[in-house]
Amino acid sequence: MGDIKGISYGVYLDRRIKPSRVSLHKDLKPREVCEKCKNKSVCKYGNISKFENEKIFSNNIECEEMYFTISRKASLTISRDKTTGKERKQSFTGNTKEEAISRALAAKIELEKSGGVRTITKSNKTMVDLISNVIDERFNLGNIKPNTCRRKRKTLKKLQNEKVANIPIVKVKRDDIVKYLETLKPYSESTIKQIYELICMAFGQATYEHIINDNFMTGWKRVEKPKSEYKSHKRKALTIDEQKKLVDYLNSVDYKDCRHKYLLLLLLSTGMRIGEALVLDYEKDIDLETGEIHIRRTQTKNLEGKAIIGETAKTSNGQRTLNMNNISKQIIKNILDHKIENKNHLLFCKEDKTMYTENTINSALKRIAVKLEIGIYKEENKQGKLIKKTDVHTHMLRGTFATRCAEAKIAPAVLKKILGHSDITVTMQYYVDVDTEFEKSENKNVEDYLKDKDIFGIDFTQET
Repeated sequence: MGDIKGISYGVYLDRRIKPSRVSLHKDLKPREVCEKCKNKSVCKYGNISKFENEKIFSNNIECEEMYFTISRKASLTISRDKTTGKERKQSFTGNTKEEAISRALAAKIELEKSGGVRTITKSNKTMVDLISNVIDERFNLGNIKPNTCRRKRKTLKKLQNEKVANIPIVKVKRDDIVKYLETLKPYSESTIKQIYELICMAFGQATYEHIINDNFMTGWKRVEKPKSEYKSHKRKALTIDEQKKLVDYLNSVDYKDCRHKYLLLLLLSTGMRIGEALVLDYEKDIDLETGEIHIRRTQTKNLEGKAIIGETAKTSNGQRTLNMNNISKQIIKNILDHKIENKNHLLFCKEDKTMYTENTINSALKRIAVKLEIGIYKEENKQGKLIKKTDVHTHMLRGTFATRCAEAKIAPAVLKKILGHSDITVTMQYYVDVDTEFEKSENKNVEDYLKDKDIFGIDFTQET
C-alpha cells in the first residue's frame, strides 16, 4: 500500500527487560547484538534495524534478556491551527502496515465527508483545542508536573469523545453543557470534578482570547458541578476492631510471607502517604538518634505513566518532619533490619533493588483485607458473577491514623502539620469520621456532664 496524503505511518519497537534479568542491568544502552538475535537484527538491549521486514523480524522474539513487541501505527491529520501551524492527529494501530493504514483511510473518508481537515481559527476553536493548548502551555512553563499533565490529558481524552467538545465553542449553548453534565452523575465525584475543571478551563481561555463574550461557567449564574450519584465503597478509615485485626495479622505473619508488613505498619503508625513512604531514603530521611523521619519527596509518574522518584513532596506543606513515637520507632528498626542495599538508598525496595509502585502495595493490601474479611462487599463482574471485593486501600491507612488521632483529641492544627495538609478543612474531615464506639462514649461523657450540672432538671434515678 503506497503513501496516502494526510496519513503517516511508523513502526515502533516496545521492549521490556524480563523480570528475572532486571537486577543484572543498570541501563538500557545499546550493546552488542546477542547470538540469538543476530539473524533478526535486534540488539541485545532492544536497538533494532530493518524491523519493517517481516522475514527478518517477528513480533515475538525468543530472547533471554528482553520481551519484544512491535506496534504499527498510522496517523491521520484531522485539524491544523492556522495561527500556530500545529496539527492535531489521530492514531490507528494494526497488526500489519496494511491494517493500520486501512483504519486510518476509513477515518479519512469519513473526515472528508464532513468537510476534510479542519482549519482551526480563532473563531472556530473547540473546547478540545482550547484545553489542549492550555495544558501544553502550563506544562512547558513548569506550572504543572508531568504526572498532573498526564492525568489532565487522560481526562481530555474522555471529553473529546463528546460532540459538545468538538464543535466551535461559540456555538456551545448553556443548555448543551447542562445536558452533558447531567450524563456524568453516575460517575465518581473525582471524575466529575476533573472533567468539570477542564470545561471551566476551556471557557476561561475562550473568554481570554475574546472568542466568546458570555462565560456561563463563572459568576453567580454559572453552571454548577453536578452531584455524583455513584455509590462508593470507599471509607476514610478502618474501625478500631478492623485495625486491630489487621495489625494482629501483620505482627504475626512471617516477613518472608508478607514483605510489606512493616511498610503497612509504618503507614498506620505515622499517617504518611504511600508515595512518601516508598521513596524514603534510609541514609537521609531516617534519624534514629533524634527520632525523626524527614518527608522530602513523593513517588510520582512521568508523561508516559512510569513511576519515578519526585523531586519534591506532593505539596509545599508535604515537606515536613515526623517525630517517631515508641511504636513507629520500633517499626523503623524492624524495617532497617530487613532493608536491601540499593543505589537510591530506598528504605523499601524489591529484591531486584528496584522501586515498588503504589499499585503493587495497594493490591497486596487488598489481598490481605479479603483474607481477613475486612471491608468486604460483593460486586457483579462482566460475566454477571458476584465476586468478593474489599473497600480497603492504602490511603485508608493514612485516614485510619488521622481518625485515631482525632479520637485521641489531638488538636486539629497539630494533626494538620503531621499529615502535611495545606487546608485545615481537609484535616477536619477526620473529626467527623470517628469510630462508632468512640462516638457513643463521647455522647455518654456529654450526658454525664449534663446530669452533673442538672441542666435539664430530669430525675435520672427513676426509670423512664
